[in-house]
Amino acid sequence: MLSNLNRYVLHPKYRATGTCFFILSILLALWITRIPEVKTRLDITEGQLGTALFFLPLGAITSMLLITNLIKKLGEGRSAIYALVVYSFLIIPPMITGTYTGLCIALFFLGISMGWVDISINAVANTLEKLDEVRIMSTSHGFFSLGGIVGGVIGGLLADFEIPVLQQMGFACFMMLLTIFLIVAPQLKKIHDESNSSREVQFAIPTRKLLGLSVIAFCIMMAEGAITDWSTVYLSINLESSVAVAGIGFAVFSAMMTLGRFNGDQWIAKFGHIRVLRTGLVISVAGLIVLLIPSIPTAITGFGLAGLGYSAVIPIVFSQASRKQAHAPAQGLASVATLGYFGFLIGPVLIGWLAEWIGLGYSFAVLLLLTLLAFFLTLAEKRQATA
Repeated sequence: MLSNLNRYVLHPKYRATGTCFFILSILLALWITRIPEVKTRLDITEGQLGTALFFLPLGAITSMLLITNLIKKLGEGRSAIYALVVYSFLIIPPMITGTYTGLCIALFFLGISMGWVDISINAVANTLEKLDEVRIMSTSHGFFSLGGIVGGVIGGLLADFEIPVLQQMGFACFMMLLTIFLIVAPQLKKIHDESNSSREVQFAIPTRKLLGLSVIAFCIMMAEGAITDWSTVYLSINLESSVAVAGIGFAVFSAMMTLGRFNGDQWIAKFGHIRVLRTGLVISVAGLIVLLIPSIPTAITGFGLAGLGYSAVIPIVFSQASRKQAHAPAQGLASVATLGYFGFLIGPVLIGWLAEWIGLGYSFAVLLLLTLLAFFLTLAEKRQATA
């Protein structure tokens, strides 16, 4: 892993691409650590907060449905730069708004900027893979996972020390903008896939050719979203662990996903994307089966196996979506990502509803079924010559 990661970091364009994924994630994590403070300040219920948080992925999905023509016009690199700048400013309003309505509106527009960033930076990674004939998508997503860990730790410490949110985010956004202009922009501003402008980009709905990949993205991102939101609740309430141990469950899930993504490109180059995809899903199935055993050690082990198994799935799906839609790779990427984010949106909500009826532990069985469905869909995917 270290040699592969070292080659990635030493290459200026790849390093700049990984930085984009890192910025997206670390700023999001800084927002997440301040959600309890926002809830307390606005004096809203859990239900009201859940409704407000719904506007974030809703904005992202809206953006993904419409953004491909803008990427075509600007080019992948410039689109990523502009999107990151807008995102760096829009991350602040949800934390300082004084009304519930303002929170919902701010989260919707933040979601729009997030969707723009997400499609743009994945399109940059895909373009570099195509132009340089390399595999960097999984490693790039590894930096997203790493950013979540770093941002969560820093944000948690700053919140614990009661650092004012405006002071925290003002400094964070200044540093991110400085990074964008000094590291990202010089390397990525000229990145453009000419094949992406060969014809008009249509509304980003999955075509029949992309339907299988889209459903896989939907299933796996739904599972990732559910584990992200419910892992600590399951450990602390259902299994009666301490708060510290409950946090370990999600930390292990995130760490194993980061580890898997930093190794993913190397595995794909050696074994092929189909084999890595299927093996990862099998590992995830094993992890979710272990997770159903009501024990703290087995639950943590299950979360870790699930994180490792899921780690390379979405990077592979995004890369293959762009390759299958050769005349408009940004559209292919956006259409698959849109359905994936829809899964990420409803996953936590679905688990919450099921938990009311059958208990949270048994609700995770739904994630097992979704992962099995994704595995069987990979059986229909033909082995590519580039694998």
